[in-house]
Amino acid sequence: MFAYDLQHPDRFLHADRAGERLNAMENAARVASHGIVGDWLPQALLWLAGGPSLVIAAQVMLALASVLWVRDIALRIGFTETRASAAALLYALLPHTLVYPHQLASEAIFMPLVVLAFRLGSAGGGGLALGFATLVRPVVALWPLVQAFLGRAPFWQRLAFLGLSVVPLVVWVAYMHHATGEFSMGRSGHDLGSNLYYRMQRMAPQDAPVRGEGERRATVLEYARFVAAHPAAAAAHSARDAAAIAFKSGIERVTLDYLDLFPQAREALQNPAAGWRANVESRGLAATLVELVRTQPGLMASSIIASALFAIFIGLALRGALIMGNRHAALVLAGFVLYIAATAQLVDAAQSRHRAPAEFALCILAVAGWAVNRRRKPGVR
Repeated sequence: MFAYDLQHPDRFLHADRAGERLNAMENAARVASHGIVGDWLPQALLWLAGGPSLVIAAQVMLALASVLWVRDIALRIGFTETRASAAALLYALLPHTLVYPHQLASEAIFMPLVVLAFRLGSAGGGGLALGFATLVRPVVALWPLVQAFLGRAPFWQRLAFLGLSVVPLVVWVAYMHHATGEFSMGRSGHDLGSNLYYRMQRMAPQDAPVRGEGERRATVLEYARFVAAHPAAAAAHSARDAAAIAFKSGIERVTLDYLDLFPQAREALQNPAAGWRANVESRGLAATLVELVRTQPGLMASSIIASALFAIFIGLALRGALIMGNRHAALVLAGFVLYIAATAQLVDAAQSRHRAPAEFALCILAVAGWAVNRRRKPGVR
């Protein structure tokens, strides 16, 4: 794949918001003016040192390490060597794990940090890894509290875990306050307030507040009031998000972004204002699928097959969560999956990439579910 990257350098910029991230990297000297620092600074340093090739090489190394960490996690919770290796291999072959290391995508940094945090467990190192992950994607900021509550480690160890999980955030916010006078991680068009504003626009565009450039944000209280006033629209939008998280495989990262098999369809389908998700919201799922099958039969064939396989994968993970022998490990892994699914309800419109940080847990649970099926005797129900 690295050799393919060298022959097709344009694929590096096929990630979501890659252009915006590249602009921040090219102006890295103004470190306090480009939003969430972890979203671009690690890759900017690699870029300055060796260009796109070094960024890709480093991200590939992180991805390979995360595959080994998944195996270690599975071994630690009681899997056999074979099943632990199966979980790691399954994780390695998922579309997001395959493609993101080869793109200018913050998931290529974020996902390995999350896996490393689980590999290190409820110790100081695990907390620190989650702290650095928070600087990339703040979505995991509250997870240390959940993990500390569910954990079985001694009290002082869990306290160290919690303390170190906030150190990177505190240091960065202190720097931002010194540089800008604001207590924040940095201004961004993709922070919680912006996502809630655009989520309201998608829920009920005719009733959502309309604001000018630079003011398109909503408070949590304002969003809660809007949801209370539009319960049906909010429920429908949340259902679409849940379906995207549960059944959209992410195979389009391979077919559209990386292999570029359908170049005419890529920009049209991924356009936030007129792409597939916007069509589902305005025309309905059935009409959108019929139209896509008619206009993009090859793309839809691959997507439908991948979605069917992913549905089986999710079913096995659910079974594994319910009957895995190590109940505490199952609780923590399933809890993280549910946590990530819940936080996906706070973006404007959930995509399969929002599920990516929890896919390592799904792989472990799915192998546990498959192993239980394999142990069943023929003819016994």
